[in-house]
Amino acid sequence: MFHSKLDINIPKGSNILLSGPPLSGTSMMAKYICLDALERKEAVIYISTKESGEKIQKWVSERTDIKGLGIVDCISKSLRLKTNIEDSNSIKYVSSSVDLTGVSVKYSGLLERFWNIEEYKNIRVTIDSLSTLLMYSNVQTVFRFLHILTGRVKKIDGYGIFTLDEDPENPQVAPIKQLIDIIIKIEKNKIIFSGFGIKEEFEFEIKEGKLIVGGKK
Repeated sequence: MFHSKLDINIPKGSNILLSGPPLSGTSMMAKYICLDALERKEAVIYISTKESGEKIQKWVSERTDIKGLGIVDCISKSLRLKTNIEDSNSIKYVSSSVDLTGVSVKYSGLLERFWNIEEYKNIRVTIDSLSTLLMYSNVQTVFRFLHILTGRVKKIDGYGIFTLDEDPENPQVAPIKQLIDIIIKIEKNKIIFSGFGIKEEFEFEIKEGKLIVGGKK
């Protein structure tokens, strides 16, 4: 369960950068945010550059109903994790994290399905992680890709959650930050929230398989 204290002041249509050093837990935090959305009967589009779609789907299915979950898998084909890889209803595959055009096509298809066909009116879009995209593509290419994606998030009053395994003050990330409304930094057992002119800190822990976000510090 993802505690509502963290997102209570986040307006719909916001794009959120979830950052922290390697192994700080940004990916796990992103998963719990998506898990919270599914438990609220919202739709989730999860673009993964780190883990296979099957692994993410299994993690979610062990905790809640996966109805409303769509995954864009950017890793299985490039690593040849399976011999025969074909799209399913819930997992769409692209050749690699470099194929941002392919990601856009698969993501757009899922968004069309959730928004227009299945009529979900609350959708969260996650990219885990931007660090991988920036590793294989230049920042201008990633910026153009994100400019369209974040614009769609705003248009549907959804939420965009993008993980970054490095300091958001890195000059390379500066253009990306223009598209971000809120930055959430993870430092040890703290979440530092900054955006819309405010800055707040929360304590958190993962207890018995659940993410518990405490009160403000």
